[in-house]
Amino acid sequence: MERRLVIPGEEVAEGKVKLGDGVYRDGDKIYASILGLLDTARGVVRVIPLTGRYFPKVGDFVIGTIKGTVYETAWEVDINCPYSAILNASDYYREVDPFRTPLRRIMSPGTTIYAYVREVTLNRRIYITMRQRGSRVIKGGRLVEISPAKVPRVIGRKRSMISMIVKETGCKMLVGQNGLVWIRAKPEIADLVERAVKKIEAEAHTSGLTDRIKEMIVKEREKYEGR
Repeated sequence: MERRLVIPGEEVAEGKVKLGDGVYRDGDKIYASILGLLDTARGVVRVIPLTGRYFPKVGDFVIGTIKGTVYETAWEVDINCPYSAILNASDYYREVDPFRTPLRRIMSPGTTIYAYVREVTLNRRIYITMRQRGSRVIKGGRLVEISPAKVPRVIGRKRSMISMIVKETGCKMLVGQNGLVWIRAKPEIADLVERAVKKIEAEAHTSGLTDRIKEMIVKEREKYEGR
């Protein structure tokens, strides 16, 4: 069933249900707090925003770019949101002493990383860590930007979409909740994966999308293999 569009203040459910993002409870009724697509999967009511900037939540994985250092003991990181994130030296994936080795020598400006949001303070200070399993420095490949609201569709339920893309193309791929997708593959495959990601972004509200994306990838891949 396709998700339906709801507007702020619209009643979307009632009773004892779990609340996700984009909704709020008033008495026994649940209302949308944003414009978006209503999703009631797995007993959780949420509204998926159609557009908008990324605002981090604890538990998100993000793709960021080192901007510089802060007080010689932390990196400032661009995570594609209105506020920069802070990566303390103590949150680097191995032990470092910033007073013996300048942090710029470890990760210079322009370095791309995959990191975990560990804290967001009330005054919008964002702290990330590379000590969470899966975090890493990203080398090579390309970055593709999409709407952060469409990231769940690129990943898919239980990682179904991203797993299918990786299996069918053999690419390396990471998706940040902040709307950045990293792809590493030979050029023609990377181009194909980028087109697939953009198609998912454009058609995120439709059903049967995984099958259509797989069909597209298989057809395009066969063209390359037949050359």
